Amino acid sequence: MQTLISLTNGLSVVALLAFIILVAMVSKEGQDERAQYMGYKLYSFLFTLLFIGLSLIVFITGWQSIDYVLLRVFITTLMSITIVVGLVYWLIIRRNI
Repeated sequence: MQTLISLTNGLSVVALLAFIILVAMVSKEGQDERAQYMGYKLYSFLFTLLFIGLSLIVFITGWQSIDYVLLRVFITTLMSITIVVGLVYWLIIRRNI
């Protein structure tokens, strides 16, 4: 379990760096209609991904009882993966739109 917690902490650091990069890239894009549309697509994608992940966590915890540490690892991993995937998605829509 300690190894899983260490990996989750490392993923959180990567997500923090991805978040800083994502904020800088979104703010650099400007305020025109294209940037607003891209921001809307990014935030709707992130909300959908986060909602699906939280639903999956609720489904798993309703089906099988888990301890607090594992639940914390699940939620931290979900938040971190959402941010990293959001950065990748931003790079994709920035190139395509």
